[in-house]
Amino acid sequence: MYQTNQYEGMLAETVTMQGHKGDTINAYFARPLGSGPFPGMVVIHHAPGWDEWYRECTRRFAHHGYVAISPNLYFRDGHGTPEDVGAKVRAGGGIPDEQVLGDLDGANRLLRSLPYVSAKVGVFGTCSGGRHGFLAACRLKGFDALVECWGGRVVMAKEDLTAKQPVAPID
Repeated sequence: MYQTNQYEGMLAETVTMQGHKGDTINAYFARPLGSGPFPGMVVIHHAPGWDEWYRECTRRFAHHGYVAISPNLYFRDGHGTPEDVGAKVRAGGGIPDEQVLGDLDGANRLLRSLPYVSAKVGVFGTCSGGRHGFLAACRLKGFDALVECWGGRVVMAKEDLTAKQPVAPID
């Protein structure tokens, strides 16, 4: 006899969260419907910006049973298309590592405060988000796993270090 799969549903929306130094920033949030517990995942965008691909990636994690959140790390740098805001951030030398870590720590704290999130929370990032994920997994308490996809600038020469990025993540 053929048995149908369980109902699949999710909630996905833009929310606000507390980031670095208590700043309110926006984030994209998605979760499976149900009481859980579900593992959590923080999804980190790349240098071009907080674009549609990261919202889709956040929904994909939810589809596969995770409560996922993707904080807009460029929120403080103005509004506009992801390309325009990302270009502005890159022209200014990127965002400070400490600010990124504060925002990612805030996303982790938010996930861990939800009654339907299990005790496990990971971090996933691509390109510069992979670099940020590597930093978060090494320097912040509370991440249980890291998926670092083609992380840029994890290994950096001394001449590539800046005031905003003062340490190579590999160190």
